Amino acid sequence: MKTAYEKLFKHFKFVDALEMKNRLAMGPILTYASRENGEISDIDLTFYEKRVGGVSTVIIGPAFITENGQVAHGQIGIHRDQVIRKLHQLTQMIHRRGAKAILQLSHGGRKCVEMESKWQAISPSEKPHKRKGKKPVQMTERDITYIVQAFGEATTRAMEAGFDGVEIDGGNECLLQQFTSRQANERSDSYGGSAENRFTFALEVIREVTRRAAHAGKPFIVGYTLAPKEKGYLGNKVEDTFEWIDRLVHTEIDYLHISALHEPTSKREENHSLLSSIIKHVNYRVPLVGTGGLTATEVAEAFEQGLALITIEQALVVQPDWVEKVINSDEPTSMDVTSLDKDVSLPPEVLAHWQDMHKNDRPY
Repeated sequence: MKTAYEKLFKHFKFVDALEMKNRLAMGPILTYASRENGEISDIDLTFYEKRVGGVSTVIIGPAFITENGQVAHGQIGIHRDQVIRKLHQLTQMIHRRGAKAILQLSHGGRKCVEMESKWQAISPSEKPHKRKGKKPVQMTERDITYIVQAFGEATTRAMEAGFDGVEIDGGNECLLQQFTSRQANERSDSYGGSAENRFTFALEVIREVTRRAAHAGKPFIVGYTLAPKEKGYLGNKVEDTFEWIDRLVHTEIDYLHISALHEPTSKREENHSLLSSIIKHVNYRVPLVGTGGLTATEVAEAFEQGLALITIEQALVVQPDWVEKVINSDEPTSMDVTSLDKDVSLPPEVLAHWQDMHKNDRPY
């Protein structure tokens, strides 16, 4: 192993004593292979089994918490008790391979319009998603209470399935981000308008999830996914993100997951990097998890900036043994998602869908 990568393989311990064997995590990936009822399939199990050997942590998901929170066919669900049995098989396999398992809890909000043959999409306002077109239904306060409770029930199911923690999806343009966003949230009640009001729903979700997590009976962590900024003149800026971070660090969450691409220092000065500015603002008040990029060099650079854990997604999809190759100084030479073949453990129809969804990703 190259000396520059040795720090990536040092242990990390969260506040409540949950210890990770290294700083590398498999980030959440939509496999599009789960069953129609949200239950994970044997394809999912095989997909993860090929990839979890080298990382310390596997973030599964996004898993939808209610039926009307599903954004895509083949997405994992945590919305009913019937999915627990197969998820327990998954966590057992991950634990046997020496890694911890975290489940990302998500509700797609207005992104769910493509699934409207089953239900109608909901959102803080009737404003449609810029790429989806159709108007969602504005949530009532009763709807909001129901979704908060659903996040809590999903947390309990995750505990029963053997997960070591959950991650609340507050980014990726999903429902919680839609509430915190000036662009998506046009409400005039206590859940909209000022930044304080727009944060209310997400804070209620965090309180409910951490309340449930406190009864796990074992170390059980809670993370929160955060979008660093939004596009458009009405979208949240970095300054808005800083204000939101200042609220989040005073909650009971154990880490923040920044859903942003790492910008290598070779391309941009560190103080101009979005990720760097967030790391600087957080100032170790809460552990940060972030995307490391495609190459071992990019991952190491991200770690040096101050991240506690580095997530790897596309690199592990293309090269299931990516971590082992880095350890053995045999770094992969190709990371082009369009070159995926049967060795990635996905059936032809799912593989074709995955390639189409990620065809614009940057190859290495």
